Amino acid sequence: MTRTVAVIQARTGSNRLPGKILETLHDDVSLLAYQCRQLRMIDGVDELVIATTTNPDDDAVVTLAEREGIPVFRGSEEDVLSRFLLVADETVADTLVRITSDSPFRDPAVIARCVAEHKAERADYTRPSAGHLPKGLRAEVVETAVLRQLNAAAETTPRDREHVTVFIRDHLDRFRCHTVDFPDALRRPDFDVSVDTIEDLALVRALYVAITERGWPVDTAHLCRLHDETHVLKSILTDLAS
Repeated sequence: MTRTVAVIQARTGSNRLPGKILETLHDDVSLLAYQCRQLRMIDGVDELVIATTTNPDDDAVVTLAEREGIPVFRGSEEDVLSRFLLVADETVADTLVRITSDSPFRDPAVIARCVAEHKAERADYTRPSAGHLPKGLRAEVVETAVLRQLNAAAETTPRDREHVTVFIRDHLDRFRCHTVDFPDALRRPDFDVSVDTIEDLALVRALYVAITERGWPVDTAHLCRLHDETHVLKSILTDLAS
């Protein structure tokens, strides 16, 4: 039986907004903690872990992971590929789901669909189709054996090792790649719910409030529904700009 592990790639270092993943979304719950709680149970995934760095600044990530009851592994800050292989070795994972920590609104249903299609297609690498889903809600599924190939390939560059799957995307003809189509109701490629700036952080906080005030679950469908309520979104953006 194969084993699938979802990996949240997390570090406090950020060129534009240092420490962003530890900023609070609501009620003193940080972006990273909220994401962990959202993704604790994903159909088709055997375990959720955090992969952070050995940088002392990321001791705070370890503390958060322990508080949330999420296993945490530490590796190279720049060579993220080696960090993922460390997780694979320690968790005996055949398949890894790569999840970045720059968005608190990751949807377990979206990730579960990617995992299910990846397994059904016997793919090496799976991702949502281009232009599908709002930015910040995507995830990638990749076989550990493929990452081991990349790790041993002399032609990989520091960029490839930092971004883990970029070599695959640059050489799609070498791998069994699959893209997941999502229904029109979830396609908002112009809608960005990732956090890279203080303005992005203010937006996701406001989106969270707007959704929960309506009694909606915070998932992709409801984020898209809010996006389509143009008057509400415009009001949020106007408030943020004032």
